[in-house]
Amino acid sequence: MAEILKELLHIFKHPVLETLKMAPILFLAYLFMEWLEHADEGKMARFVHKSRRFGPLFGSALGLVPQCGFSGAIASMYAAGTVTVGTLLAVFLTTSDEMLPMLISANFSASIILLILGIKLVIGLIVGFVADLITRKTNHEKKQDIHSFCEREHCSCDDGIFLSALKHTLKILLIILIISIGLHFLVEHIPEDTFRSILNFPVLSEIFAAAIGLIPNCTVSVLFTQLFLDGTLGIGPMLCALLSNGGVGLLVLYRTNYNRKANVIITLILFLSGLLFGSLAGLIFGGIL
Repeated sequence: MAEILKELLHIFKHPVLETLKMAPILFLAYLFMEWLEHADEGKMARFVHKSRRFGPLFGSALGLVPQCGFSGAIASMYAAGTVTVGTLLAVFLTTSDEMLPMLISANFSASIILLILGIKLVIGLIVGFVADLITRKTNHEKKQDIHSFCEREHCSCDDGIFLSALKHTLKILLIILIISIGLHFLVEHIPEDTFRSILNFPVLSEIFAAAIGLIPNCTVSVLFTQLFLDGTLGIGPMLCALLSNGGVGLLVLYRTNYNRKANVIITLILFLSGLLFGSLAGLIFGGIL
């Protein structure tokens, strides 16, 4: 009985702590959206529209902060039409969660860490601005639609912005927690040798890494960064995984954005961007890192 309780504690501990760490960021994001909904519609719409053009720039910088919650917050804001698809992709591509603290704790030189962060930053900027340019040219830019978002989420104006934001946050956190526990259980019970054997094959390792990166969980960044630190895989496969992995962002996106076609396209772009740019970075910087 004691062993079962110990195993359950081990499975629940990490997902619960990670979910709690996201709570403040998600709450502030929902609070901001509630404020936008209740503020002067004309002024807010003009402000959001003007600031959206620079979204990928701020999104790329924001994603570099080692925090899993930002991608989830941005996904909800995209679903509400507050940020562009380019901003969303920029955050997803630059998000690395535990990579930065793990590299620092492994005593990597500052120049190498800055190079890795710089690679991710540039990729996030390129993909983000190109995606926004294409959506504007084809008239597929997502318009601000916070009211529709709140109607889908069954908001109540009588609740006030704080209580409504709290309800949004708790809904998302519960879903994240349930999925995280399941994924953590699977990762814990898949032998690490299985990953190592697959990652020994050229080309296949990059494809496999980019595909695994799509799993909406912060554990992915820990796994692939550790394999990189162990020397099991090079910078290419690691970046393939970390570029396509947007933390819990995809999970929140599929939960909050009702445009399933757009969600699938975003997922495909993440996979292809991770595979292409990660492989390219491996070819260029493989001898250095």
